[in-house]
Amino acid sequence: MRRLMLTALMAALLHTAPQASSAEEGWTELDLSKTRIVAAQTALPANGAIRIGVDIALDDGWKTYWRSPGDAGYPVTVDWSRSQNAEVGEMQWPAPYRFSLFDLDTFGYGERVVFPFDVTVLDPSQPTHLNATVDYLLCKEVCVPQVAQVSLTLEPGVSVASTEAQLIDLYSSQVPGNGAGAGLDLRMAAIEPGGSRVSVEVASIFPFTSPDVIIEGPEDVIFGRPEIAFREDGLVLSASVPAETFEGGSVRLSAEDITITVVDGARGLETGINSNPATSRAPVPTTAFLGLLGIAFVGGLILNLMPCVLPVLSIKLLSVVSHGGQSPTRVRLSFLASAFGIIASFWVLALGAIALGVLGVAVGWGIQFQNPYFLVLMASVVMIFAYNLFGMFEISLPQWMSVAAQIGDSDSLRGHFLTGVFATLLATPCSAPFVGTAVGFALSSGAPEILAIFTALGFGLAAPFLLVSIFPKMATSMPKPGKWMLKLKKLLGLALAATAVWLLFVIAGVSGKVLALVVATGLAGIGAVLWAGRGDANGSAFVGTAIAALSLALMASPAIFSAGGGFASQAATANFANFSVAERDRLVSAGDVVFVDVTADWCITCQVNKRLALSDGNVRAALEAEGITPLRADWTQRDDAILSYLTSQGRYGIPFNAVYGPGAPDGIVLPELLTPGAVLDALQEARG
Repeated sequence: MRRLMLTALMAALLHTAPQASSAEEGWTELDLSKTRIVAAQTALPANGAIRIGVDIALDDGWKTYWRSPGDAGYPVTVDWSRSQNAEVGEMQWPAPYRFSLFDLDTFGYGERVVFPFDVTVLDPSQPTHLNATVDYLLCKEVCVPQVAQVSLTLEPGVSVASTEAQLIDLYSSQVPGNGAGAGLDLRMAAIEPGGSRVSVEVASIFPFTSPDVIIEGPEDVIFGRPEIAFREDGLVLSASVPAETFEGGSVRLSAEDITITVVDGARGLETGINSNPATSRAPVPTTAFLGLLGIAFVGGLILNLMPCVLPVLSIKLLSVVSHGGQSPTRVRLSFLASAFGIIASFWVLALGAIALGVLGVAVGWGIQFQNPYFLVLMASVVMIFAYNLFGMFEISLPQWMSVAAQIGDSDSLRGHFLTGVFATLLATPCSAPFVGTAVGFALSSGAPEILAIFTALGFGLAAPFLLVSIFPKMATSMPKPGKWMLKLKKLLGLALAATAVWLLFVIAGVSGKVLALVVATGLAGIGAVLWAGRGDANGSAFVGTAIAALSLALMASPAIFSAGGGFASQAATANFANFSVAERDRLVSAGDVVFVDVTADWCITCQVNKRLALSDGNVRAALEAEGITPLRADWTQRDDAILSYLTSQGRYGIPFNAVYGPGAPDGIVLPELLTPGAVLDALQEARG
């Protein structure tokens, strides 16, 4: 609406615009500018092809507009209808500049601009009369429409380069094309998952100096300022541009509607959407891909030792000790079932990632922990399993609860399979060393790569189970189950109950304390009903019905209580400001060192990093020192801007920490598990 009102106002002003009093060849003088037509040759060439230019010189401080003017203004137009013996081609637009005022962005030119045109002379043996009406808007503190009548006559004869040929060539070289002539190479242009942002990656033969990315799209869509990052010493530019409606609503962009212009001073590149993130990566050599599969396997193996997986160690331990004295064949089958549960879960995750990518939905590692329904379900399953280990029920439960309670049941292959599924679900909130690299490659590649990488991750996480299935004596040599198993089960039940408490804190962070309190009350209610019904065979139907009712209430609770009001668990760390790419770039350009921490309440490794590294006295002092600014990106709740930043760094999971500064403008990426020494060394290196 704002753009339409401004355009209507400017159209009305045309009736009072300064007009040229004559149409003399050469410059046409107006109050604030002058315009002329120039040709690259002195006479008509024999082949009838000649390049010309419309030359506009502006008074100091005034600007005119590009073909897409931005938030205000209107583009330069040239009407050639009065020309004779000539067909004039399309107007060519040199690379524009961005002009920003009061949060309004416009695109255009200052001082001088020449618009090249290619002309085909119909009869080279006859004179050609070029007559044009040039309509443009000049703006400074006020805006003034200009209309100039310009003309040029070219006669047949001996044709040589004119004195204006170099001027036309100069501005012709500034017209964005495929970028080759400007030393630019397009690597990727894509609509990001979710459909509301555009990503572009461009390489340059020499470092970028003042780049900008301009997106042209549907009339009812506004494109914001680009979030730009640099790699490889400034030779590679990655940009993400947000889009929204004029009313501030969400959009879903279509590839055929998008034109991307990348400019860096006078040089530029223009392209459409050439690919999507799943297909933009260049083919990876077979040896390199095999290496990535190895990295994924090692990452999955290390995932067994990460804090995210510690809550399920009780399940693994119970799986081992429950096989004491059993036959090797039974042990082998049970551990193979658990391993297959893990691998099958990774297949489901891979297929889900592929499907979401096809639908244009943003995909990240562990983002299911941003979903309150998933969290409530996991908290319920964990607590029901804990109640089972406590020996609180021997009654007929609802079907889904019976299945959940069979996790770890030594007599059920299905139970061992679900043990693997359960371990995978609780293992995915955080990233381990090598996992980030493997997942980042997979999610930025195609479906075959995603499936292969996730399979390797699954085999890595399942490796301990596979090892026991190969050497069953590792389990059969354990003491036979007895009374000591009852005490062990209660101890492991406490570990699972602690996991449920952690999930309640995550729910509070994602959807608020009220929902966490409701879920805690519901889980306590299930426990009370189970305790009251212990050993009461006659009341089993009532107990089962009561548990089913409580369970349904828990499943519906996220829909009843709106998201928001969450809190972030905080260790005693330095004071962090809110992260944005623009704020990071502003601070770095001012000479500051910036520490970026991407975290979430549901990421256990993130909380460990806060307590073991970021709360360290020396680290806190360094982060609070003058010239160092810590920024925190809280991904507890879904945030596409944070996911966009992660993907621009080749990451799809957290924790993620990086340090930027004069000595590291492209950033120093820290390991998933932080140490005080690693943080301090990176801060020192980034100072330069």
